[in-house]
Amino acid sequence: MKSLSTLRLYSTLLALAAIPLSQAKGDQGAIVVGASLPLSGTNAAAGQEGLTVLQSYFDSINRAGGIEGRPLQLIALDDAFNPQKAADNARALVAGKAVAIVNCWGTSNCASMVPIVTQAGLPLVGGLAGGGVMRSTPGRYVFNIRASTVTEIDAMARHMTNIGQRSIAVVYQDDLFGKSGLAAAQQVLRQQNMQPVLELTLAPDGSNAAAVADALSRDPAPNGIILVASPPATVSLITQARKNGIRTQFYNLAAQANSAVVRGLGEHTAGVVFTTLVPNPWRNTVAAVKEYQQLADSGAGQAHYSYLGMEVYLNARTLVDGLRKAGRNVQRESLTAALETLEPRQYGPMTVRFGPKQRDGSSYVSLTMIDRRGHFIE
Repeated sequence: MKSLSTLRLYSTLLALAAIPLSQAKGDQGAIVVGASLPLSGTNAAAGQEGLTVLQSYFDSINRAGGIEGRPLQLIALDDAFNPQKAADNARALVAGKAVAIVNCWGTSNCASMVPIVTQAGLPLVGGLAGGGVMRSTPGRYVFNIRASTVTEIDAMARHMTNIGQRSIAVVYQDDLFGKSGLAAAQQVLRQQNMQPVLELTLAPDGSNAAAVADALSRDPAPNGIILVASPPATVSLITQARKNGIRTQFYNLAAQANSAVVRGLGEHTAGVVFTTLVPNPWRNTVAAVKEYQQLADSGAGQAHYSYLGMEVYLNARTLVDGLRKAGRNVQRESLTAALETLEPRQYGPMTVRFGPKQRDGSSYVSLTMIDRRGHFIE
């Protein structure tokens, strides 16, 4: 998969330089959509999967005739999960006359892109970020589809209190993503008349996991742990905690509910809970899930189903619905107007709805666990 995606990356980079201005402006040629993805670095597996889903979906739209006869063209740029590179990619996509960006990746990366797309009036649809400026000051051109981090942690906290877990620790990554998650956890727990018994900082690479696990094992030990960290740090801490004999349940954000984390945890998957922000990708009784599965099974798509793949698909599908409403001669401003007046979309238990002053499209959150076979169960 890596070599295929690398070829696609190089081809899209070449395409960006080769698009005639008349096409880029949205006259008669391709409708250009940009994406900034972590195609290299620590999150490369997730970025590669996202690219495969996006390209496969756009290919399926083009085989069916495109948008009123105009094909979609995906320009995917690698940001290596680096905020400065993500900002540079946003500037390149603005200059290349993309009509939208889909699926920015992570709180810090998305935050770096917001001022650029806002100044250019370029819609940013479906960011994989639940906090930061994407939520506090999204502006007119940001369209969040997933629920916020506050909503995710609220679902965790309600479940924890329902089963008697009221001595709660918060472990957060030492960066914008983690600190945003800590603030969300403090807000949620305060609303439920609680406060964390511990607040511990975890290095983004998990290098201090042993020290954090040691702190979690001291008396009085928490009976529930909210963990806000990237996949590498998540795997490092939970693995170390289990080796130390800590059997307390860990509660993780939806971004960590992926196969890479399952593989990394290995034998230590018991008692690990994740939020989910999209319908179960294995439950094909939901029409949108069945369509995603058909895309994944088509041969051009990914080899497995996942929450990440499902989310990327729904983000892209929502954007395409907006493009269809905006019509053949879609421009950035007409797409913005189309998205904010788009009729509500129902994807099983998940409803996506925008409005002129509403930029959080969904509040849907569920919980899932990993069983001993490495499967997610809800």
